[in-house]
Amino acid sequence: MQKADWANTFFSDNPPEFIREVDDSPKFRKFCPDDDQWMLGQLVDKTRPIDGDKLQVFWLRSNGRRKYVAKVFTDYTPEQAGQQLWRLRIPKSQSRIDSAVHEFDRFSREARAYSHIERFCPSQEQIYFPRFHGVLTDLERSRFSSGYVHQRAIVLEAVKPDLRSRRILAADIPLKSDFFQHILLSPFEHEWYCSLLCDRLRRLAALHQIGITHADVKDCHFRLPGDFYDTVLYDFSESYTFSSKWPFRVNAGKPRPLKIISEGERKCVELQIKTRAMARDLHSYFVESMPEHIVEDALWQPLDEEKGLLEFIILKVRTRPDYFSMPSMNSVFPFLESIRPETDLTWHIRRGRLLNCYESVWASFKAKDHSSSITFHGEPDFETLGPDPRYYLLCLVPQGWNMLSLTTADSDSNDVGLYEKLRQACLLFVSSRLPGNIVKQQDFFAKGE
Repeated sequence: MQKADWANTFFSDNPPEFIREVDDSPKFRKFCPDDDQWMLGQLVDKTRPIDGDKLQVFWLRSNGRRKYVAKVFTDYTPEQAGQQLWRLRIPKSQSRIDSAVHEFDRFSREARAYSHIERFCPSQEQIYFPRFHGVLTDLERSRFSSGYVHQRAIVLEAVKPDLRSRRILAADIPLKSDFFQHILLSPFEHEWYCSLLCDRLRRLAALHQIGITHADVKDCHFRLPGDFYDTVLYDFSESYTFSSKWPFRVNAGKPRPLKIISEGERKCVELQIKTRAMARDLHSYFVESMPEHIVEDALWQPLDEEKGLLEFIILKVRTRPDYFSMPSMNSVFPFLESIRPETDLTWHIRRGRLLNCYESVWASFKAKDHSSSITFHGEPDFETLGPDPRYYLLCLVPQGWNMLSLTTADSDSNDVGLYEKLRQACLLFVSSRLPGNIVKQQDFFAKGE
């Protein structure tokens, strides 16, 4: 088959422009650390026993830190490729076996997907996935601290179940209100599950838009083992990445249009979230840390009086958000939970319910210089590239404070004073090195007086 035939079939006679730049070469970017003495340490998932016949994920220690993870793959041989062709009832030839090795090898599948994401996915949407740092194809025994030894690995960002790895995604258009119809949920739970579903579908759509199908869409591939909240969509060892050759299989089935596969993967995600909503696992998660009657009060009690008591909230975000706008409920909620006052166990739930009463202001600062000036979104140098990485601050300002005009250039003299209070609040927070802060209205406006 010709390249155009498969491209037209896969993309339903509307192939995107980027396919002209697709490279079918099996060569991938090499991992090049700045520390020559790096080592593979313990398994990332300690509950998983070491099995020499299966792929394993290890911490990769560089300069004494768990900076990366290495997903180490077993070999995939021409004999195994031949067996796979036999199971598919495809006549064997040397060229078909070579193509089968390229297509079915899980290392190649995953490396192709990450390389494709790095090249074709819009930069702001690459945060939906772990950051790709290259491949290793000649691992020596001396690099392993365990008896497990294989030569090939994919090196990725060390995503961890804490705020340092969490991403903030922009709020999306709400789903139809009847999506969770007939499931008894509080309004907050309904909003949270809708937001969770929107965020997951956005990650999936980013793949489909560049010609990648995940092929193993599971709930556990959006969140790390033992973590309740999502971080990134990962594990592309079963994925298909568009190439010019007509494939033997796509998503464990016959080659077919992307729109059909996309719809199937979307339905899979929708079913997973609906199952979680029916189980009310968010409610169960809350009850693990506080009495159920307190949780129920926080989920259902009227909050009209509390709207006038909203505080200024500032959160440190280590990874650039996809868009500088109001955050989605699902992505910002772990940050709110991390700063809840010890004396108010349900503060984060109530503020989550009132998130639509806030407006957002984004700021940035140099990660290695906590005394540096704060730059707001829309100002020059907000995202100036340099040798030092930048962290971001998400400022949630109650709408009743009428402070959205603070970040505009044509503010009057009184507004400029308020604008500087916002900058001072950010500078004071950065110097504290806390993950976030809650500032009452009277304290905020008293700053600098």
